[in-house]
Amino acid sequence: MTRARSKIVLVLGLVALLGVTPELAQARPMPGVVTQTVLDDRDFARMERGGVETLRFLIRWREVEPEPGRLDWSSTDHVLASAARHGIEVLPIVYGSPTWVAQSELHPPIDDAADRASWRGFLTALVTRYGPRGDFWNGSERRAPITRWQIWNEPNFDFYWDPKPAVGEYARLLEISAGAIRSTDRRARIMLAGVAAVRSGMPWWRFLRRLYEQPGVKRDFDFVALHPYAPGLRLMRRQIELARRIMATADDSRTPLAITEVGWASEGPASTMVKGPRGQARLLKRTYRLLGGGHPDWRISDVQWYAWRDSLAVEAYCSFCQHAGLFDLAGRPKPAWRAYQQAVRGR
Repeated sequence: MTRARSKIVLVLGLVALLGVTPELAQARPMPGVVTQTVLDDRDFARMERGGVETLRFLIRWREVEPEPGRLDWSSTDHVLASAARHGIEVLPIVYGSPTWVAQSELHPPIDDAADRASWRGFLTALVTRYGPRGDFWNGSERRAPITRWQIWNEPNFDFYWDPKPAVGEYARLLEISAGAIRSTDRRARIMLAGVAAVRSGMPWWRFLRRLYEQPGVKRDFDFVALHPYAPGLRLMRRQIELARRIMATADDSRTPLAITEVGWASEGPASTMVKGPRGQARLLKRTYRLLGGGHPDWRISDVQWYAWRDSLAVEAYCSFCQHAGLFDLAGRPKPAWRAYQQAVRGR
């Protein structure tokens, strides 16, 4: 009997002893990171050594298909190939309308039949290239096909939804997206856009509650996603518990909850989200300890730190985002990087 098989038998034995079925047993959440910068080979090598299992990154439609039918795969090819070489799963955020669909990138492609068809075509092209049977993997020694797809980002925030957040519009986009993706890969899993506590837009709990009220919406996703940003762990925990109550009320308790963004900054303008280098590291370790399987009823599938590396980009809506990375602008590790490695490896 192999060591791996011995572990499986032991786990199943413990599950039986405890009187729970395997599908209800709490798995360890997958540790990941979110990138806000261009990645090079050094980044991927560090991720592999550091225990990063998932990389969440943005696929912007307007960058990949700037003109109808002209697809530029260069940046996404680089990410997928590099991630595969280092054994990292990729979770893409598919987002944004090109200029030939809408003047605003934030406006969803749902206004007319032509827009909807173009969005379906783009998603189909993505799955055809990067899914389990994707052309991109032909002849590759290392494969890491995309099996999970996150549709848009923070649709309760008016920065990401033009002209203003609208639950029915997001439900329509989700329905179109799930149909297009699953028609090409029937085993693909769909993740809701992460919702977040924001000052400008709709409260995330109201958005999620109303989303569940949309007829048939539960057929169109396999994961709920949350960005529980908060000054500390107490308020973060409250957000997770509230999300779970909303899901339970909607008779959706079994669906996994993915924490696709969480983090604090090491420096920046005075804010409750700026904790200093050591404070950032300390909160990271406490976050992974809290979310790492200690609450089976939360059914958390992923915990993805925002962000991998600091960024030069100045975002008016996020005063701490520039310095939320595990590495600084020069690529030097912060105390949070060591804390991350210790947290995800259980040391």
